[in-house]
Amino acid sequence: MAALRQATDSASCRCRLLEPFLLSCTHAKSASEHFCHFEAEVCRLQRLGLTGVLFRRLAGTSLAFRTVVTSIASQLQL
Repeated sequence: MAALRQATDSASCRCRLLEPFLLSCTHAKSASEHFCHFEAEVCRLQRLGLTGVLFRRLAGTSLAFRTVVTSIASQLQL
């Protein structure tokens, strides 16, 4: 969870912890074309016994979401 928090901070996202494994993140301040609001959840993949991160877009364009999530995932080295 600390690595995810660090990756979102370096991607210029404001985050708050909603639950022990759930972050609510916002990228950009106003409703512009770069605005994106999403959730990042650390979850366990039961059949593989691995841990993964599930990203859910709540608001904003899909292009802004993809750009931010790609940046975060590359820093996490998934």
